[in-house]
Amino acid sequence: MMTPIMAIAGIGNQARTIPVVGQLIRGYQRLAKREMLACAVILILPLVLRAALLPWFPVPQPAAHDEFSYLLAADTYTHGRLTNPTPLFWQHFETFHVLMQPTYQSKYQPLQGLVLAFGQKFLGQPWAGVYLSAALVCASICWMLQGWIASDLALLGALFFALRVGILSYWMNSYFGGAVPGIGGALALGAVARIWRRAQFHHSVTWALGISMVVLSRPYDAAVLAFATAAMVLWFLHKSGTPVRALCMRVALPALIVLLICAAGVAYNNRRVTGDVLTLPYQAHERQYAVASAFAMIPPRTEPEYRHKVLRQYWADWQVDVWNSARAHPILVRLVNLYTVVSFFFPFWILFIPVLLCPYDLKTPQERVTVLLLLAMLIMVAPLILVKPHYVAIFVGLLYLRFLHSLIRLWSWQPWGKPVGRSLGILLVGLLVGDFCNNTFGVLRKGVEVSGFTRGRDSVVQQLENQPGRHLVMLRYAADHNPHDEWVYNTADVDASAIVWAREMGPEQDRPFIDYFRDRRVWLLEPDQSPPKLSPYPRSMASP
Repeated sequence: MMTPIMAIAGIGNQARTIPVVGQLIRGYQRLAKREMLACAVILILPLVLRAALLPWFPVPQPAAHDEFSYLLAADTYTHGRLTNPTPLFWQHFETFHVLMQPTYQSKYQPLQGLVLAFGQKFLGQPWAGVYLSAALVCASICWMLQGWIASDLALLGALFFALRVGILSYWMNSYFGGAVPGIGGALALGAVARIWRRAQFHHSVTWALGISMVVLSRPYDAAVLAFATAAMVLWFLHKSGTPVRALCMRVALPALIVLLICAAGVAYNNRRVTGDVLTLPYQAHERQYAVASAFAMIPPRTEPEYRHKVLRQYWADWQVDVWNSARAHPILVRLVNLYTVVSFFFPFWILFIPVLLCPYDLKTPQERVTVLLLLAMLIMVAPLILVKPHYVAIFVGLLYLRFLHSLIRLWSWQPWGKPVGRSLGILLVGLLVGDFCNNTFGVLRKGVEVSGFTRGRDSVVQQLENQPGRHLVMLRYAADHNPHDEWVYNTADVDASAIVWAREMGPEQDRPFIDYFRDRRVWLLEPDQSPPKLSPYPRSMASP
């Protein structure tokens, strides 16, 4: 089948007036055919472009609960530990998405923290790990697409992904970790295509490595991806007449060995963090704090006893409201979730959604399998009360694959003998490129807007760093404080930190706590004032 790139190349060859276009297209095709070189180019592209934007778009500062939690994990791993002992007076340090009992650690799986720890340990900056992983997911998407579709289109899809997600999105510019499960998903899906279409059975190890990466970042997603892809591969190998013995020895056994090693690692991490090989840190944390589940079909549990009002506002009020909304308006919530995903990966979503959903004839097995796996993605997120783009990171390559399949079909669509489909395809490609250019020029003109919370926190930290000695900051929130703007996050070694952030809990509990930190200057911070008010905290002062 002639791809759109091949057709454009033919036009360029015939057009004497634009020989440069033909040369560019032919150079592009030569690059695309050298698959590993194409992946290397896609790896380097976001690194170079994002580095070039640093004067206008500096290293991001953490703002969301999840980011601070991942940074705690990174600091823990940088110190050579899987977890930390519970600090004394730990009740003053309780915060979001962080375990305090039985040990002190992030509630999340370890891989994103390890990526940040790599950046912190070897490059001096946790964001360096994000920077590298965001480039790696772009290259991984390119490799994955090469297994499913013609090489020139695979390179095109990877370019689209890099321009839309790999440079300016929060996958590159925060600490959430969308790139890490994205890499795992791309490895697993790329391996599936090579096992099924090329009988490259050694890629069963690649599949297992990809699944393991997702297990170590998003276990629920890993279960869905493993089941869907394994079922697909087994079905096609069975239909092809692959002997059972060969299937077991060359495909199943190598993959099983890798997955068993991964399971042992997860069990060991669980044992160190939660004290139980079968209890994930996430599960231990939710049992202590959560009321509503992330799944709409699971009823809320009994509200636990919270020691701090802000924790109750988040877990018992805000999250329960989200759960109730998902139950009361299931169709609307799922449409909003669909919009959230599609508008993140594709600009001008109102044009792209029909293209992605239109089934055409689904003439090839690759098209049919792509649609089936995207249905698995929808089934995966359907029960969730809230969906963010990194929740579907494992399937992102399939979204761009689906777009490329649609582009091929559109190219040959000629109603009334007119090249309407070709014009529409060119328009969609132009919108993707134009959107990146527009966003880049916006960064160059205006820089990046920083939230008021981030500005306030940076200002307070700078004030403290300009003061001699070490500091203890006692937080006093206003009654209308936004629970999503959280100040109490500490490093892995609380006692050794230059700045310790803590909550007021009342005179009886605060006095021995402050006395424990007698060698520090003690401050009262009222962050809900404008600007945040930092003042000395008398040791004799009683909490209101």
